[in-house]
Amino acid sequence: MKKLTDFLNMLAESELRAGDNSDSADFDIPIKDITYNSLEAGEGTLFICKGAGFKEEYLKDALAKGAAAFVCEMGSKVHEACKADAELAAVPYIVVNNMRRAISKISAFFFDRSWDKMKLIGVTGTKGKSTTTSMIKAILDIHCGREIGFSSGIYTYDGCHKEKAYKLTTPETIELHRILDNCVKNGCEYLAMEVSSQALKYDRTLDLNYEACAFTNISRDHISDAEHKDMEDYFTSKLKIFTQSRIGCVNLDMDPVYMERTLAFAEQNCEKTVTFGMEKVGDRKPDVYGISVDEKQGWLLLKAELFGKTEEFTVNIGGAYNAYNALAAIAVTASLGVPTEIIREGLETVKVMGRMETYRLKDSVDVIVDYAHNKMSYQVLFDYVKKQYPDRKVGFVFGCVGGKAFNRRKEAGEIAEKYADFVVITELDPGMEDINKICGEILSYIDHKEKAEIITDRDTAVYTALKKAEGMENCVLVLAGGSDAYMKRGNKVYPSDTDGERVQKFLKKIGK
Repeated sequence: MKKLTDFLNMLAESELRAGDNSDSADFDIPIKDITYNSLEAGEGTLFICKGAGFKEEYLKDALAKGAAAFVCEMGSKVHEACKADAELAAVPYIVVNNMRRAISKISAFFFDRSWDKMKLIGVTGTKGKSTTTSMIKAILDIHCGREIGFSSGIYTYDGCHKEKAYKLTTPETIELHRILDNCVKNGCEYLAMEVSSQALKYDRTLDLNYEACAFTNISRDHISDAEHKDMEDYFTSKLKIFTQSRIGCVNLDMDPVYMERTLAFAEQNCEKTVTFGMEKVGDRKPDVYGISVDEKQGWLLLKAELFGKTEEFTVNIGGAYNAYNALAAIAVTASLGVPTEIIREGLETVKVMGRMETYRLKDSVDVIVDYAHNKMSYQVLFDYVKKQYPDRKVGFVFGCVGGKAFNRRKEAGEIAEKYADFVVITELDPGMEDINKICGEILSYIDHKEKAEIITDRDTAVYTALKKAEGMENCVLVLAGGSDAYMKRGNKVYPSDTDGERVQKFLKKIGK
């Protein structure tokens, strides 16, 4: 078992140590666990004081529960308190100069970087992360003859336990490292994970190395004071994944403004670069080249050329745009040496919760649940509905998050005005912002107010829209929530049904 002095030396070697009280406190103590949650602290815990909202009472609570030592950041309130509080100053502590990097190093050290024994697959991009990662998992499950590890905004799986994701696309550092460590202990050979721009920017994935990664696409999103200050910050944060990957897979069809830089950065940093897409770029054809897509209700027939050989794939998810996600999954798994037959079988059977989930109320009423939550994803979904359900009225149930991504409110309202026949605006993680204010802003961008209503309770909103749809030929889109099984209200996260579960409850109620 590692001792506190081992952590001190490791942080010094990483040039993160900014101070400590090892001259007066006992550092020859075993560290049994690490946490930044005072509720999880216990005997022998190394407690990490992190976050802008951290309060000194959290540290005192952790110490009362048996925490052996703590880590704080230089200049923080806790650091200043150590100078004035003799009782606190008597507890062994380490001061660091960069808390985010220190957390990653401390956690990696505690878990002995056990995940280096496993092959990690990372997927980043503005949209398509969950679907692409799920496709990769479906293929590798068959290839390995068992479920691989998985971490996404839908759920996590550590080789033994599966849990719905309740907060982040990419878990916080210690939680993520614990999942990876459990995967190794449970015999997983691979883990496929979504890698968000925030995780890359704030070093939650700093100590991970990916066998392969995919960069699906990029468009304007997540730009706010709470996320990325501008598009350049967002883009360069995502590029960091290539510095940690052996194989980099790049979509040649992404926005040309960013494609050349993405490809050049991947080629500069990765041992091998694989391209995918549906279009040639000048004389360059993608290594995994989508020749054609035959779009059906609920599935796709994709013809693609893999490194010069033409193959056909049935993809068990609707929406022509999902052909790009399939090409990304093919590029990743083919580059890992997975046989084409196994790739084909994985795509034929893949299911993605909260992504293009389709339910039938009756012959003339279909409901589609999807995570689409920005202009790009709304547009492609409405295009899909227009093509597959040309004579149907379209209902639209959605909301926009509070405190960030404010541009989505205008975009969603304008999409609703242009394409939807009836609209129900509802909650979606309002957080500290007034839900009625958010919904009112969205409504202000809908000119035909008579076709829209605000129902802030999401359960009631979905039920109302489905009840209304029963009386007409209709396709109802329940969007933006997807597989989310929680709602952020105020500063708390509350468990909730997923949108799919809401629809299923309605079907059960009407005897379907």
